[in-house]
Amino acid sequence: MTLLAACAPGKNDTDDDSSTSSSTSTASTADPTESTAATDPTDATESTESTDATGTTEPPSTTSSNPTEPPPETTGTTGSEADEFGFICVELAKAESEESDPFAGTDTIYLTLELDPCLNEFYQTHPEYVDGPEGTAVLEEWRGRLCSETVAPGLVSCEVDHFETNMGQGVPTQFTVAYKVLDAAQIDGRTLLWGPAPLAELAGCEPKARLTTPVGLQGFPENGGPLWSAQSWENPVGLVKSEANGCIKVHVAKQ
Repeated sequence: MTLLAACAPGKNDTDDDSSTSSSTSTASTADPTESTAATDPTDATESTESTDATGTTEPPSTTSSNPTEPPPETTGTTGSEADEFGFICVELAKAESEESDPFAGTDTIYLTLELDPCLNEFYQTHPEYVDGPEGTAVLEEWRGRLCSETVAPGLVSCEVDHFETNMGQGVPTQFTVAYKVLDAAQIDGRTLLWGPAPLAELAGCEPKARLTTPVGLQGFPENGGPLWSAQSWENPVGLVKSEANGCIKVHVAKQ
């Protein structure tokens, strides 16, 4: 089984006869679910005449509706109600042992989480999200969203470079997101979004993934080996949501 679409192998790929890694990359982000809605509103007009105490007749008053005015903004969730896929949030911070900023000079970040049985089962029973156009469409939509969703305390300034899927006989599946860092000064104390993955309603269970090793989160300079990696982390298991809460919290240190 080849799980999820994938892209060109990343810097942390290894040669292993028992595992495979595949990746997918495109130059632009598409939103296959984009739709437009048009309305033909009819202005409602009310006319009334009234006379004040002096006998003067007031001009009629007119009110009109403006259905084109955008609805008020909502808070508390980053996705729309129609979303069937979401993300796991990961907060990054320098380890207490680091005297200087370990993120300085970071060009690319690789975030790898291991899928729990719920997600493994979902992709085994829904091949349309593995090799089908449905899966490709979901990845392309979230390629832009992972670095642009509105969350607190804010996202790492980034673009998604590619996705990778690592599979092997008798070992859990791992899914990697590779992020191109746009500003290394905006990493410490900020958040990365890992995904996409099905929300609980679509998965039919609690979709979770976990950080298992220090190399599951690594930063690389423009050239060369790892610049930093995870040193320690809290609550390593993340639940796929449409909100950035209950995040995996990772402290990183230089290599």
